[in-house]
Amino acid sequence: MVRKALIVFFSIFIFGCVDEVDLSLGSDGTIEDILIIEATITDEFKRHQITLSKIDTILDLGIDSVYNPFTPPRDINPDLVNYEENAQVNIVASSGTQINFREISPGIYEAQIPFAAQTNESYELKIQTANGKGFSSKEVEISGVSSIENLYAEKMVNDLGVAGIGIFVDNNGINGTSQNFRYSYDETYKIIAPNWSPKKFKLTNYDPCALPVPTYDLEIIDQEEETQVCYNTVQSNTIIQTQLPNSTSGIRQFLVRFLESDDFAISHRYSIEVAQMVSSSESFGFYEKLNNFSQNGNIFSQVQPGFLEGNLSADDGRQGAVIGFFDVVSVSKKRLFFNYEDFYPNEPLPPYPFNCSLLSSPESHTSYCFSGLNFNNCPQSIIENVDLGIITYVGINDANIGACPGPYIYVSRICGDCTTLGSNVIPEFWEE
Repeated sequence: MVRKALIVFFSIFIFGCVDEVDLSLGSDGTIEDILIIEATITDEFKRHQITLSKIDTILDLGIDSVYNPFTPPRDINPDLVNYEENAQVNIVASSGTQINFREISPGIYEAQIPFAAQTNESYELKIQTANGKGFSSKEVEISGVSSIENLYAEKMVNDLGVAGIGIFVDNNGINGTSQNFRYSYDETYKIIAPNWSPKKFKLTNYDPCALPVPTYDLEIIDQEEETQVCYNTVQSNTIIQTQLPNSTSGIRQFLVRFLESDDFAISHRYSIEVAQMVSSSESFGFYEKLNNFSQNGNIFSQVQPGFLEGNLSADDGRQGAVIGFFDVVSVSKKRLFFNYEDFYPNEPLPPYPFNCSLLSSPESHTSYCFSGLNFNNCPQSIIENVDLGIITYVGINDANIGACPGPYIYVSRICGDCTTLGSNVIPEFWEE
C-alpha cells in the first residue's frame, strides 16, 4: 500500500505543475536511493511476506497500459517497481525468537516458517541490503483485538449523488488500548465473454511472404480450454481507516467499498473479502499522513527528505533514507457474495468495458514480398489477425458484414476470450 500511494505522488509530479519540489536529487539528476518497506505481520498463522523496493527514478511512470485491440497482448508491470533484491530480512521477537525471511521473487521476502504474531510480545524488523546498508524498526506489538460482526451490501446513493452498492462493516469494538481500524479488501468478480463461441480459428503453415500469394492452412476447430467464464481478483489500493467513536459498542455501518451501479465488476457475480486490522496510534497517524499526501495535488511544495516518517530508520543515522511502517496487528476477515440481479432485478447489465463490434475482412492478403503496386484499402486480413492472436471466431459471414466482407465474422479477442481480463481457474473460495 505504501508503494501504491507513493506512485500516486510521482504521477502527480509528472503530469502536474507544482513548484518548490525537493526529492533529494543526486548529482546525476536521479532521485537518491530511498528504500520503501511494506511490512505488516498479523496474528494469522502463515508465512508472512515483506516487500522491499526503491525510489530511484520517476521515469516511465506514464506508460500507456490501455487495451488496444489491434496490437498483440503484452506483459506490463503497471507499478514499474524497482525491487530491492538480495537483502537479509529477519524479525526478532521479545522472547528471543528470530524469524528469517527468504527472497521468493525479486523484492518479495517470505518467512521461512509460518508463524502468528502473539499478544503481549513485541517484534523488531531488521534489514540489511545487498550493498551493506542496515535498517531497523522500533519494537512493535499488537495493540488490540476486534472481530467483524457483520459484512453486508446495500443499495445506496453516495455523497456525489451516484447510485450503487455500498459494502459495510459492523464490529464489536476493541479489546485493548487502541481505538484505530485499518481495512483492506480483495474483490473477485465473474467475467463472461459476450461474444464467446465454442469454435475457434487455428492457423498453421503460414508464410506471409510466399509468392505469388501467402500460403497457410486455416481451420475452424472446437475450443480446447475454458475461454467463456473467467474470474479476476483485485486488491484494494487505497488507505481505508477509521477510529472507534466515543461509545464502546463498536463501529456500525462503516463504508469500506462503493461500487457504482454500472460497474462492470458487478455484472454477474461479485465477491469481496474484507480484512479489518486493529492498528496503533502511530500506525494510524502514518497512514493518515500518507493518505493525505496521495490526495493533495500540492504535496510537492512540502516534500523533503524525511517528509514521511514511520517507525523505521537507517542504522547509520541517515535521514530520509527509508519510507514505510513496520506494523504488527490483529486481523479479522469476512467474505460476502452477491449477484447483480439481487439488487437490480430485470435491469440491463452494466456495459462491457469494450465496444464489441462484429467484424469481417478478407481471409488472406497480398504477399509481404510482392513488389508491385498494392491498392488494397481493406482491413487487416483474418489470417494476419489470427497470427497476431488479437481476434476470436464468431461465425460464418452470411450477412456480408464489413466494408470488405470475408468468409467469417470475428471480434476483438477481449470480446470472445475472457482470459484477456481474468483467469479461467475457479478460485477455491468461490460459491455460486
